[in-house]
Amino acid sequence: MAIWFITGTSTGFGREIALEALARGDKVIATARKISAIEDLAEKGAYTLTLDITSPETAIKETIAKAVEKYGGIDILVNNAGVGLVGTFEEVRFVRNFFWSMQTMSY
Repeated sequence: MAIWFITGTSTGFGREIALEALARGDKVIATARKISAIEDLAEKGAYTLTLDITSPETAIKETIAKAVEKYGGIDILVNNAGVGLVGTFEEVRFVRNFFWSMQTMSY
């Protein structure tokens, strides 16, 4: 039995991956910005946590610590949560947004 930590489980791929992992009997830590959006996953057995990937680093680490405390570790990470960045290259602050995106993958 694997322990999954999945971000962005309120819709789309994150939700579907969480549902499939639960159906296989795996443990799932499902996260979303609004916990109310994933209440049904909790009813199906997922451990649900609020997580906004744009939060300060300390808040993200606290969420990860809660997950590790619950199950003793994480076997599979699905970093599905995303932030849209729309505009031409000249309109967006590439360096700031690029490195911010890379930082979210370092946890």
